[in-house]
Amino acid sequence: MNKLLRGIAIFIFILLTSWAGYSQGSQNQQEEVTARYLQLSQQLVQTSIDSSLLFAIKADSIAVSANSKELQVKTKFQLGFVYYSQNNFDRAIQLFNESVNLARNVKNPNDEALALNRLGNSYQLKTSYLTALEYYTKALEINKTSNNQAEVARTLVNLANVYSIIGQYQRSIEHFLEAMSIHESIGEREGLAWASLGIARLFKRLDLNEKAMQYAESALVYYREIEHQTGMSVGVTLCLNEIGSIYHKMGNFDKALDYNRMVIEINERNGNVHGQASNYLSLGIIYLEKENVDFAYENLIKSLRLKEEVGDSLDLSLLYRKLGEVEEMKGNYRQSLGYLNKSLSFAQHHRLTPDVSEAFMVLSSVYNKMGMYRDALNAYANYSAYKDSLNSSEISRLEMQYEFEKREKEQELLARQREAIQEVKLDRQRSVLLFFVVAFVLVGVLAGMIYRSYKQKKKTNQLLIEQNNEISRQKLEIENQKDEIEQQRDYVTKQRDQIAEQQRLITDSILYASRIQNAVLPSDNRISLLPWESFVFYRPKNIVSGDFYWISNLSNGKILLASADCTGHGVPGAFMSMLGITLLREITSKPEVPSPAEILAELRKMVILSLNQQTGHVDQADGMDMAITVIDPVTLSMEFAGAYLSAIVVRRRSDSTNEVTQNPRVYSSNGLSLIEFRGKKMPIGYHVLGESSFENHTFQLQKDDTLYLFSDGYVDQFGGERNTKFLMQSFRELLFSINAHSLASQKQKIEETITTYQGERKQVDDMLVLGVRFS
Repeated sequence: MNKLLRGIAIFIFILLTSWAGYSQGSQNQQEEVTARYLQLSQQLVQTSIDSSLLFAIKADSIAVSANSKELQVKTKFQLGFVYYSQNNFDRAIQLFNESVNLARNVKNPNDEALALNRLGNSYQLKTSYLTALEYYTKALEINKTSNNQAEVARTLVNLANVYSIIGQYQRSIEHFLEAMSIHESIGEREGLAWASLGIARLFKRLDLNEKAMQYAESALVYYREIEHQTGMSVGVTLCLNEIGSIYHKMGNFDKALDYNRMVIEINERNGNVHGQASNYLSLGIIYLEKENVDFAYENLIKSLRLKEEVGDSLDLSLLYRKLGEVEEMKGNYRQSLGYLNKSLSFAQHHRLTPDVSEAFMVLSSVYNKMGMYRDALNAYANYSAYKDSLNSSEISRLEMQYEFEKREKEQELLARQREAIQEVKLDRQRSVLLFFVVAFVLVGVLAGMIYRSYKQKKKTNQLLIEQNNEISRQKLEIENQKDEIEQQRDYVTKQRDQIAEQQRLITDSILYASRIQNAVLPSDNRISLLPWESFVFYRPKNIVSGDFYWISNLSNGKILLASADCTGHGVPGAFMSMLGITLLREITSKPEVPSPAEILAELRKMVILSLNQQTGHVDQADGMDMAITVIDPVTLSMEFAGAYLSAIVVRRRSDSTNEVTQNPRVYSSNGLSLIEFRGKKMPIGYHVLGESSFENHTFQLQKDDTLYLFSDGYVDQFGGERNTKFLMQSFRELLFSINAHSLASQKQKIEETITTYQGERKQVDDMLVLGVRFS
């Protein structure tokens, strides 16, 4: 089929060349022939690239011989686009630059912006992302000045794609949403398709796979419509490749493999070497995660060879990193370090923040296996620093803002329509009033002049009938508009009610979960059975909480008090808290009585087993922090152990601190001593440095001592005049200031203090403070 098309194109080229020989003397004829060649080149660029290049060269030759800079702007651009389609980016960049300079000379800003955009595309595919951003920004300025909305949106999508690649996710989603809004307003379906595909890639990078699949499938629908109308299938291929990649991220390896093989067949049929290199890279990653090391290595090496063959540097950092992981699984740690250092160097050179972060993560694992623990720790610290710099917290907010603004525009449109109806009604009333005034005047005049002409009266009556018909027509039209507007209002009202019902169902489910969680926690009656006065300040961030507290009577007569802060808050945190309560209850119910440190160690083993963290992947960092005290109610002897969380004892005499063991921190103020027992910096869950034992502290409590257990949500709350954290120092000062009060009053003071400090700002985490005064 391609050979047939190429033959037809060459035949048409010969005919047009022969005909053009008779038209060298006419500038209009030269322009017409050049336009025909350009049109043929554009039509054949996807089906017969050689023929497309032939027509573009001929068009440029005519434009140069005619010394027409206006024509050369377009011919240089089309030549550059053909080379760009052949992946000859260096030659394409040269021609696009010529088109830019010519467009500036003839003051053609639209064509200048088009060429600048293609320069950005070329440098992006050469992985020169900062240079690509520079050209896209120039194109955006020109398009905004020209108010070319379609090109403004196209350039915004280009910028968003580059920001997504280099890890600036917030700027990426802002540009995507602005572009989507413009494309929707002008009905540009191809632009909507390209923007949807870009958003899908962004959400995939952020592991928001359901959202990514939603946008990828939306883009596929658009591109299939375009394929049906134009025969262009490039967009469909890109969408199929992206859907396969998302299935891979979701862990559905079979579907991912099916999609990749489908796209490889298309790319091999079309001779798309860059696409094949990308597909083999995807296959290698899938087989790597299926732990099929041989197939993974085979496909990754195929990808590397194809990329080296055509000078393709896209995803090169990812490719080197995956080869490093393969060598790590084989136990070839030196070869693994070689690939990983290449990956890190490439990512740092091109400022690919996500790839830099991942490279440090794998380096940490390899150094650890080689026994180079200091290097492993440094690599992991770098991984954490880069990971924290990737800010995706605004994505959901911006998307919701976009949907909200869209609905606001719909409401604004309805308001304008209502105003238009009211204005039409007023016009109608004025018209009717005017009609009656004119009618009465005419009747008076006709009464005075009836003797002059019956024929004139008949003519006047005919005029009144026509006016009445026009008024009736206008009335009918207004009523039809009213019906249509009422239908639109009913539709909008129905959507609002559906959203409200969905929100109610979700809220009811979470409230029910809250009742279950509160039923599991120690009840007020259980707390009141303690032999000492106590209080609990407990404020979840999102109805249900990741913080929990626990009270247990041990088999040896001692009493266990615990506070915990699970990973996350809201529903995920609540799940973790239920797991923590269940495991803690199981440990403390055994006949043998372990120390607090042994309880934490046993709890850590059970959490790692329950969350399947034995493999040691650092992305499985779920777990909890906890403080545990075991107190003898007769002797008031206390044992303490903590995983990150601390315990505080406030004593009314500041001269008894010599009884403290194992060197806790001691603070004094106004005759009071505050003894802070700090937990070990080791979570209950997987840790990159492995498992180390928890420390057991012993302490002799006295009457009137007050013990406080708490999570970090209270001290981490933002507020105050400078919007800073409350911090531990302020918490210690608060405990000093309220020590003389009853525990009921202390709870009230703790709650009022943080409420006032927080003000109108959002609560950042769950809050928990447990207080016990010994008597």
